[in-house]
Amino acid sequence: MTNYQLLDDERLLDLLFTEEDRLPRMVVDEFLRRGRSMIAPLAGIICVEFYWTGDSSKQWAVIHAVYILGAIGGEETILPLARALRSASVHQNEWITEDLPSIFRNSEPIAQSLLKLIASDITSDWYTRSVAMDCLAALTIKHPEIEKEVFPFIHSILVNELEERDVRSEAGCVLMNFRRNEYREDLMAFGREEEWLKSEDEDYLACFYEKEVEEAFSEKENELFKYQKDWLSFYNADEIQKRRERWKEEDKDYSEIKTAPKIGRNDFCPCGSGKKYKKCCLA
Repeated sequence: MTNYQLLDDERLLDLLFTEEDRLPRMVVDEFLRRGRSMIAPLAGIICVEFYWTGDSSKQWAVIHAVYILGAIGGEETILPLARALRSASVHQNEWITEDLPSIFRNSEPIAQSLLKLIASDITSDWYTRSVAMDCLAALTIKHPEIEKEVFPFIHSILVNELEERDVRSEAGCVLMNFRRNEYREDLMAFGREEEWLKSEDEDYLACFYEKEVEEAFSEKENELFKYQKDWLSFYNADEIQKRRERWKEEDKDYSEIKTAPKIGRNDFCPCGSGKKYKKCCLA
């Protein structure tokens, strides 16, 4: 068994590129043991745009860098993680975007300023802004003292009629997930608008209806699964084995997958619900 403590920093970093999705948890633990001294080199990986679009070894290295930085935590990791948010959203790296809310949950309250800038940036695509709102809301789980700043901000996006509809709907979903009852009426109004838009255009992809708002607030518990995931479970031996089996199965069926039409996040869900794929079976 390799004693990773004997490796210098350069050789340890090389493992992020060579082990792909089979990186052992012991390697991650060694990064965490070295702690803050590894922030700069990990942030450096995130900053290389080519890694986001390069071969699989480089893309896995970026994922590892984000996961490990999130585990190290602290103010020094906020900027590189925010950079990762933008890049992962643009390049549709859902390994990262799906776990960033949980990662930012463990961040420092000061992260809200940068996340607000991203969420309010109208030059960014709706998905980038949506992930930023999820990360903002996640911050309040560990730091409830910032709720009075975070949720009014997200609510302001929901009710802003000049905003892109998809961004408004994502803001509404966040407020519903956190059961922000003070915004219930505005959420119901938005749901009624969605129903009307659907009635006017059968091809319109509605996000949620008034009935779904009522159902959400009838639940006592917040719906926080996506904000509280254990992203480091990625390195568990059983998870590594599951992925190996998954890739093997996908390789076996590659010819069928290759010819099947790809479902876009904003397309109708194939299950027939009438909702957008991103708000139905994709979740």
